[in-house]
Amino acid sequence: MELNWELCRMFYHAARCGSFSRAAGMLFTSQPAVSRAMAELERQLGCRLFIRNRRGVELTPEGRLFYAHVEAGCENLRRGREAVEEAVGLLSGSIALGTSETALRSWLLSRLDAFHARYPGVKIRLYGGTSRRAMEDLKSGVIDFAVAAVAGGSFRFLRETPLSSFKDAFVAAPGYYGHLRGRAVTLEELSREAVICHRRESLTFDFLEEVFKSRGLELDPAMEPESSDIVLELARHGLGVGFVPEQTASRAVEEGELFAVNLAEPLPLRRISLLEYEGHTLSLAARRLRDMLLGKESAAADAEDVGQGEIVPA
Repeated sequence: MELNWELCRMFYHAARCGSFSRAAGMLFTSQPAVSRAMAELERQLGCRLFIRNRRGVELTPEGRLFYAHVEAGCENLRRGREAVEEAVGLLSGSIALGTSETALRSWLLSRLDAFHARYPGVKIRLYGGTSRRAMEDLKSGVIDFAVAAVAGGSFRFLRETPLSSFKDAFVAAPGYYGHLRGRAVTLEELSREAVICHRRESLTFDFLEEVFKSRGLELDPAMEPESSDIVLELARHGLGVGFVPEQTASRAVEEGELFAVNLAEPLPLRRISLLEYEGHTLSLAARRLRDMLLGKESAAADAEDVGQGEIVPA
């Protein structure tokens, strides 16, 4: 016979209080109601659970045996409720987020700052480094979703939501590539220079290669470093014409270390997008970050009380 959980809960409080009347007060019911409930529970179990005394009630040996099991169930239920309340209140939890260097620098980082300030109890783990790596992690289930720089096309099994667009630029050191400065330069001319861009198999390389192919040209970079920072550093030293997001090179251009090559044929825009794996279920914390990135977070979230946390590179 299956026991009624409400009877077990009333038993738990009566045993803890040692009094039916005090238990009734905690349960917002009457003492006779508790007495009837305990009588029914004793009938179902076929044994006495309580002995009345002048101070209230005490457990029989059978009652103590039963209490040991009921107490464990009630405590597990309480801990489960608290864990859910923490998750709902975003007091804890974690998000596995894939991103690319370009997306992180130019768009995502400031928004992660805002999310972390609002929900410091949520730990954010960053994965990736390139858009292609972020997509691989997404497909393998390592991350919840990705924010990455992409260009055209669609992604099989992935849902893309564009977030922003950005421009790329070719940049060079004035002391070494002055012959390219102050005039319109064609891609054919650039193809004869030492081009520095992200390594092969990156989406940035694929994008630039496609641009060159569309003009009937072949992309054969002189150097293929891992990051935009290294591209810029190599360009500063005059080792080639670097290809980077325009925003990444803005400071070096403003300070005169580099100049932006004026292309005769403007480059297509690229975009920063949120990528999700179709059918993947997100945690509450991941959904909240996703909504914030998409500008859909409810105003009610502003009033939530939160705990402490951190952003941890994976």
